[in-house]
Amino acid sequence: MSRLKPILFFVVVAGVALFFVLRKPASAEVNVGDPAPEFAIKDETGKELKLSDYRGSVVFLNFWYTTCEPCRQEMPDVELVNRVFKDRKFKMIPVSVDTSFDDVKKFYQDFKLTTMSMYLDPGKQIAGRYNVYKFPETYVIDGNGIVLKHYIGGKTWSSVTYMNTLEDFVKKQETPTSASQ
Repeated sequence: MSRLKPILFFVVVAGVALFFVLRKPASAEVNVGDPAPEFAIKDETGKELKLSDYRGSVVFLNFWYTTCEPCRQEMPDVELVNRVFKDRKFKMIPVSVDTSFDDVKKFYQDFKLTTMSMYLDPGKQIAGRYNVYKFPETYVIDGNGIVLKHYIGGKTWSSVTYMNTLEDFVKKQETPTSASQ
């Protein structure tokens, strides 16, 4: 019995340690270099979009809402980015966490946003998967579904710096890779 006590003690300690390791929740953060969490969302017509539908294109995933002042300031630039890149390997996914498509439609009309689809995440289920906590937040995702950039807060997307960064990402996506690489 005296030999079993150390073995039993070790087994109990190892079991408790294993419990705490396996019980620890995975990090909710989505960092640059991580795979972007998959999601499905419907537009105002009910048509479903999945992030994976856009494999092969750079995705500009923007979380926002209509009464957010930084969101209101950046949305005309988001529209401009979409106009500049829309005919290339680039997809814009503006996700509003508002509760009504009517509010988003009015916002689009007021700000003359004509080239972007409307997506609604009223329960913040998708925003939660991306750990969005300060609006607006934008994720730029490559054609393989990997996060290239994460921007928190409103940005002047029409600036030379941001436009050049997006241009570089899109060009890399459009450049065919050779079979020997």
